[in-house]
Amino acid sequence: MKKIQWFMTGLLLSATAASAQWHSGFAALQIGAGARAAAMGESMTAAAEDASSAFWNPAGHAFLPRRQAHFSHNQWIQDIQQSAAAVVFPRRGWAVGLHALVNSVADIEQRIAPTEDPLGTFSAHDVVFGVTLARRFGARSALGINARFLHEKIYVESASGFSIDFGGQYRTPLRGLYAGFVVQHLGALSELREEKVTLPRTLRGGFSYLVPLRAARPLWLVTADVVAVRDQDIHLHVGTELRPVDLLALRAGYMSGYATRDLSAGFGLYFGRSSLDYAYVPFKEELGQAHRFSVTLPF
Repeated sequence: MKKIQWFMTGLLLSATAASAQWHSGFAALQIGAGARAAAMGESMTAAAEDASSAFWNPAGHAFLPRRQAHFSHNQWIQDIQQSAAAVVFPRRGWAVGLHALVNSVADIEQRIAPTEDPLGTFSAHDVVFGVTLARRFGARSALGINARFLHEKIYVESASGFSIDFGGQYRTPLRGLYAGFVVQHLGALSELREEKVTLPRTLRGGFSYLVPLRAARPLWLVTADVVAVRDQDIHLHVGTELRPVDLLALRAGYMSGYATRDLSAGFGLYFGRSSLDYAYVPFKEELGQAHRFSVTLPF
């Protein structure tokens, strides 16, 4: 009976993964965190500059001038929910950060045969705890590294492991033009019920450019990333952010090569050094929409 239950569970999870083009395990690592990044097409390799940069490029921590915290919630498709938090402590060109991410699906119905009445329900969880260390070299360059503990549990089975990320950012001599790269999710998990879990190893490279305009406002930021994920085609992510006034930022993004998603949009509200952000990500094939919220503030 247990084998049949696991077959039904695996079938459900495999269908979800296939629809989103996730060919590796621990899919939570491919969702990322932060509403600003989601609204801008997840093209943040060079633009990551706040506490959420732990999820996009750890080198971004090195350019933070003061302590900062980030909290986000993601109401994802198919009843998947994600919460994330990060804090950064910069000091004299160095920065140390902590971050956590929890991805969960509750009330998955358990059956051993086609029937309207399930035997019960169970849940699935992905949990990430990480430490970030970043160092600035002069005024233009920075390197960073994430070290993470990973834990995945589906029903009564679980797997654990570790991963690391390496990233760099460079502020070019051309004013407003930044470049970045990051290698993510290098590591391994233990077997999940005798099945090997392969992490979604990812390579990102991109730039951000603050377009020079004659007036002090608006501020116009353009970003672009080339993203290569294990066992997937190469994707192009582009985004833009327009700040017509100090209080407001308007954002939009596009991602190429995904079967179920491409466009995104959102906005940010700024209150001094704090911000409140929202992103809307529609999915194709009647999968629904994702709504993402985040708060970033000094402490």
